[in-house]
Parts: sequence; C-alpha cells; structure tokens
Amino acid sequence: MNTCLASCGTLTLLLIVLAVLGSLLPRHHRRDHSLWIALPATLALDASIPVATVDEHFVCATIDWWPQGKCNYGSCSWFHSSILNLDLTNRLLAEAVTALAPLLIRLGGSLEDQIFYDVGSSATTTTCKTFTTQNHRFGFSTGCLNMSRWQQLNEFFQRTGSLVAFGLNALHGKERIDNTFQGPWNSSNARDFIAYTASKGYPIKAWGLGKSQLPWKLLNWFLFLFHAGNELSSSFSGVTLDSRNYAADVDELQQTIDEIYGTGQKPVLVAPDGFFDAYWYSQVLQQTRTDPALRAVSLHVYDLGPGDGKNIAARILNAAHADRYQQVQRVLRQYGNGAKAWVGEAGGIYNGGQHLVSDAFVFSFWYDKFFLCFFFPGYFFFNSRYLDQLGMAALHNTAVFCRQSLIGGNYGLLDSNFNPNPDFYSALLWKRLMGEVVLNVTSQSLNSSSFHTYAHCLKNARGGIAVLVINFSNNTQVVLDLGLESQKLEYHLSSPDGNVQSQRVALNGQVLEGAKSELKAIAVEGSNPSKVAPLSIAFITLPDAFVPACTL
Repeated sequence: MNTCLASCGTLTLLLIVLAVLGSLLPRHHRRDHSLWIALPATLALDASIPVATVDEHFVCATIDWWPQGKCNYGSCSWFHSSILNLDLTNRLLAEAVTALAPLLIRLGGSLEDQIFYDVGSSATTTTCKTFTTQNHRFGFSTGCLNMSRWQQLNEFFQRTGSLVAFGLNALHGKERIDNTFQGPWNSSNARDFIAYTASKGYPIKAWGLGKSQLPWKLLNWFLFLFHAGNELSSSFSGVTLDSRNYAADVDELQQTIDEIYGTGQKPVLVAPDGFFDAYWYSQVLQQTRTDPALRAVSLHVYDLGPGDGKNIAARILNAAHADRYQQVQRVLRQYGNGAKAWVGEAGGIYNGGQHLVSDAFVFSFWYDKFFLCFFFPGYFFFNSRYLDQLGMAALHNTAVFCRQSLIGGNYGLLDSNFNPNPDFYSALLWKRLMGEVVLNVTSQSLNSSSFHTYAHCLKNARGGIAVLVINFSNNTQVVLDLGLESQKLEYHLSSPDGNVQSQRVALNGQVLEGAKSELKAIAVEGSNPSKVAPLSIAFITLPDAFVPACTL
C-alpha cells in the first residue's frame, strides 16, 4: 500500500474527499459550475510525422446471429435483431446505417460456427432449419442462411453504402471430443457460399474463419477475475482448437479465396476471431504455410465482466488495455508478415451487456478511481469504454474496430426501436471528424490522468487536426490550451440533466433526436482555451492548423 500512497500522494487524498462529497450519487454530476475545479492543461502535439494509421472503415459494427429466444439474467434483449430476422425495411435502421456510411458491418457471433449455408451441392442433402432451443452448444441447435435472405441482406448493404466482414463456420465437419473440436475443417459448404457470393458481386471486404476460442490457461483465468476478458477459458464456450489444425484451416480458406476471386481485388482473410493470447496467436501465424495467409488478425474485447455484474457504472476495471494492443503489435511485428490488427468484436460487457450502462451515456466512462489503487499498488487509472477504446486502438495501429453491436443486446448503437443510443453519436462524430492518420499527443497538467486525449488528422481537411478529449472527472473542468492559434470548431457531448446513465445525449447543450440530427459545432477563437466540462466528451477540430503530418 506504500507504493500506492507514494504514487497517488495528495491527489489520492483529494479525490477521496471529493468522492465522499460529490460522488455518493454516481448517476449524476453536480451542475453548479461554482463547485467545479478548473484544471489547466497544455496539449503537446508531435506534428511532424504520423504514429499510426487506421483503415478507412475503422468504425465498424456487428450484427449477430442470436435469435429472439436468447436470454441472459432474465433479460431477453435480442428481440428481432438477428441476421436472420432483422427488419431490413425499417426506415430508422436505414437512416442510421446510411448516416455512418460507408460502414463496415461484421456478420458473426457465437453461433456462426453452427450456421449451414443453403447453397451448392450441400443444399441437396441438408435441410435448411431455423435455430431451436435445445441442450446444445450455446443452447441452440444449428441454424441456416438461405440465399433469399442473403440477397435481402446484400440489397440492404448496397442501399446503405455498407461493406461486410463475414465470419464463416470454422467447426463444420470437425468432431467434438470432450472440450475440444478435432480433425480438419470441411470447407465444402463455405466454398459453395463464397463462390455464390462472389458470382453475385456482393460487397465483401473480409472473410473470417469462425469465432475461434483459445485454450484455457491459468493465467487467463486469473486475468478474467480482474476483468481482462472473457472467452479466454473453454468453460465459457466449451471449445478449444489446436493451433496447428486451425492454421491448416486458415491456409485452406486462403487458397479458396484465391481460387474464387482470382488475381483481381479480393477480400481480406481475417482470423483468428477470439480473445488474444500471444502464444496461441503467434503459433497460428508461424504455422500457416500460405504466404501470407493472414492480412488481418482479429481479437475480441469484453473486459467489464458479465451482464449481471454489480455497480459496473461506478467501478474502475483493468486499465492495462493499452498493453493488450501493444502485445498484439509485438506479435505481428515478429510473425505477422504485414498483417493488420482488427478488433472483430467489442461489447465491453459480455452476455448481452447491461441495460442503462452499455446502452447509456456512461458507457463512455468509468470514473470510480480507487479499485486498482487498492489491488494493484502504483496504478491509478481511468478506463473509458467506447471512445477511449477507439482512441487507444487507433493509437496502437489497429486497423478496424467493430462494436458489438449495431443493434441487439443491451450494447447496441441502436435500441430495440431502431433509435440511436448515445454511442451512436460518438461513432458518428468519430466517423466524420477523425481521419485515418493518427498523431502523437500528450497532455501536460497537474492531473493529466483525469482526462484522455487523442489526435488524428481531420477528415477531408488537408492540414487540419481533430482532438478527442474525454473528461472522466465528475467535478473538474479541463481548461485545455492546444498551443495553436487556428480557429476551433468544437463538439461537446454530455448527458442531459447530469444523468450519465441516460439513454439520451446532448451535443453542445442540445439533445440529439435521431440519426438525421444535425451535428452543429460551436466556433471558438484559437487564442482561447477549450473548456471540457466534467463527465463530458469533446471533439475539437482545427481545420486550418496546417499540421505538417496532415499534409503528407
């Protein structure tokens, strides 16, 4: 505990006092500006060269296979949001996806390995059946995607300007023995499906090989207890895959893609599609024989525990997320042969999320600051969810980040009535403002850990920059000097009435209503500091900054 006291010092004592006085009701923050503490800060921006780049489709969202009967902890939150039953004619759905266009949509999830594609030679011998509840893996029988539904989906994607990353049935043909699936992948059904899809010219950006699960390791179980992830253990999925067998399956899929798409532009092969384990991933990368077999390596992010967790909205969790992205990059530099990192699925809270947390404004922050200081002396971190994860992933060269989900569960960008949840607007602002080039930025202040900053080149503005500021404090206003004289356009997101568990969000004080809401900025003179209120998020853009790294 001495280490913690030494690192936290008087700041710990101050925050404890503030917690007692102002954080007894964590759902709300004080609206009396006279009680706010002003925190002067200076932004140090390395404007010479980029530190990372992201894909043009960095912002991605998922649509899952879960049927309406999928329930967790008494909550049946998937309603009609499945790939198989989502209402593709809904006007609000089309407006939301079009607003995010061009949007990459990942089709997949836990049941993807139980999907049969009703096409080709396999269709003559296998009956196309819908999911039924039974004592089976994940509680459901095998399901089926028929080609009329596949056509409807692709018509929707083309109408809304979307691209698709599709997770294939990696367990097809494998034999389950105890908690492992063994033997070669039977790729015939997937091959027929890929060939049919290519013949139709459907907009596929990537093919993935199933939602692979990693072997149980004692270390992974320990990390799970401290919220470093789920599905690291076979106890959650009932599945482990041998890395050598999986590498052979990856080679077979790459050969299939090459044969079907020929020498022209072809979809990316993205795999594995599970929770990152450095040893297992490096083994797969070393054992693939096709050179290169993988252009994208995918991992999942569910680090807040289960959907029935207590006090999630006021709990600090494992803050070592930057280290996770750094580990991925280390493995890719050594074995990846040019492969990019993807986050293929990120819902934060597994088993469908938690209502009024993962579908509310608070999902941008966790602001209790004492858990890690107690359990891990020397740590005094904040962990923001969606926007902070986007910023952190981009900073560490992650090409694509897929939010679980677009709709469905308690973590959708859209609710069950197709209306935007707060994170939809976060995604929309990121999509419109944060370009593909990532800059190195640091903040200098007495307490820079109370807020996070990220900087990118401004989208569609040569030389301009966009800075994302996330203020975690419930009583401290960040007064930020960007060190540039260029006029600023600012977008401040906050919760209405100070209720951070609201499912509504305000932009510059105006509550946003629907995907077609106009996102108006406020203009601030370059010589004036930017003021970011407690428990709020600001996108600050400088279109005329003429930053050298953004003119390359």
